[in-house]
Amino acid sequence: MTLSSILGVFVGVIALFMFVIPTFLVVKRNGKGPTPLKISYGILGLLVINWLFFLTGAYSLLPVNVADLIFVPVWLVLCLIGVIAAVNEFRNNKAFAIPVAGLTTISFLFSLFASGISQM
Repeated sequence: MTLSSILGVFVGVIALFMFVIPTFLVVKRNGKGPTPLKISYGILGLLVINWLFFLTGAYSLLPVNVADLIFVPVWLVLCLIGVIAAVNEFRNNKAFAIPVAGLTTISFLFSLFASGISQM
């Protein structure tokens, strides 16, 4: 089994838990619960925008040396902020904290994978 297939399985398991566990937490409580913090909405939005930039190829519109300079640090900074937001949100609303933590984990694994490939 290659490293990329192991990473793919790991990302698939995380994505499954991102959607299954919050559903059970919300259904178990039978209520709406507390609203997520505004900062958590912002961090989740930044993570999604970063993924959209990557998937649509917006990073390729930048000059090569600028894109190489900012690509991995932007991912790592967003992952660090995502961890802080997920821990902070876990105290407030666990059902919203789990998808934030899952997307942060997937982004961190991808940034490590991209960093490793770029060092080859």
